[in-house]
Amino acid sequence: MSTPVIDLRGVRHTYPDGHRALDGVDLHIHPGERVALLGPNGAGKTTLVLHLNGILTPTSGSVAVSGLPVVREHLLDVRRRVGIVFQDPYASLDPRMSVGRIVGEPLWALGIEGDRRARVHEVLTDVGLEPEMADRYPHEFS
Repeated sequence: MSTPVIDLRGVRHTYPDGHRALDGVDLHIHPGERVALLGPNGAGKTTLVLHLNGILTPTSGSVAVSGLPVVREHLLDVRRRVGIVFQDPYASLDPRMSVGRIVGEPLWALGIEGDRRARVHEVLTDVGLEPEMADRYPHEFS
């Protein structure tokens, strides 16, 4: 069998208030597999996913992505492989941020170099938006 692209072994997560959200989770997803993560509110779905790019770290157990342990020294490489789109994307957006800044922030965080404005324009073009839209705000779009 191939090396898992997502590999959680015995992952436990207890929040500072004592709430145990994950209790010994084992999950191994191999290349080409499709997986749905389902469960009621409070089941630990978001907590689990936040471990995949190091936003949260397990109380115990291990997490690896494409063979890389999700630990501080690998976070840049892991975050190039795992992105998270929240259910309500507007909850994480500052309405005072332009589209260009919203697109640019993750690029800078990932250490992508070069002319920042040109890179933002390239990304906007890739998704079918005109580069001039970088100076607009999300609430200005339909």
